[in-house]
Amino acid sequence: MARQYKLARKMKKITLTAAARELGVTQPALSSWESERKAPSIEALIRMAKFYGVTTDFLLGLSQEADPRKDWLEPIDPSLIPVLHETPVFSPTRGWAFVDAVTSELHFANGETLPASNLTELYIMAPVLMCPSVPNNPALTKSELSKYDEVWVEPISTDRMLRQELRGWYCVKKYYVENTVGQRFYFDFYGAKWLAFSLEEKETQNEV
Repeated sequence: MARQYKLARKMKKITLTAAARELGVTQPALSSWESERKAPSIEALIRMAKFYGVTTDFLLGLSQEADPRKDWLEPIDPSLIPVLHETPVFSPTRGWAFVDAVTSELHFANGETLPASNLTELYIMAPVLMCPSVPNNPALTKSELSKYDEVWVEPISTDRMLRQELRGWYCVKKYYVENTVGQRFYFDFYGAKWLAFSLEEKETQNEV
């Protein structure tokens, strides 16, 4: 099947030169991938998928579905793990973990590391948080937090009252997020005690 590297770039609406710069490769290298004269490494393929916002299957021409996180209420298809690099995922048996797509491992909040293939049921959103008032988009990665001035925070807890009390909009500081009454969540505990969602959903949240 034909590779879809160029199509993914066009969907991103970015030039060859700009895409090469963002991907950390030379323009001739990216051009050779798009023309299928050469093949990118696995690491480069993952970077492309993440940057373009598509799946690796889409890039390889194995799927027409570009969005890797469309059905975040459903268990993650194991084949999508490579495009979820550094994304928090939830295991009903072990809790939150970050994906390392390069090594195909999951790094859990308690320090444990397991091969992604060992867990058959993973979610973008924890089932305990699956309710109508939760933002309808995947959680931000820890590295994305600094890009926002304000984020919607969902505490990770089985205590419904505690979640209801602490959830809401928080201002992003250097090492933590803080709400208007001074409650804080520190970056060091991201993915273990809390998750954040983008400001794009604020208007919807205010209407709930």
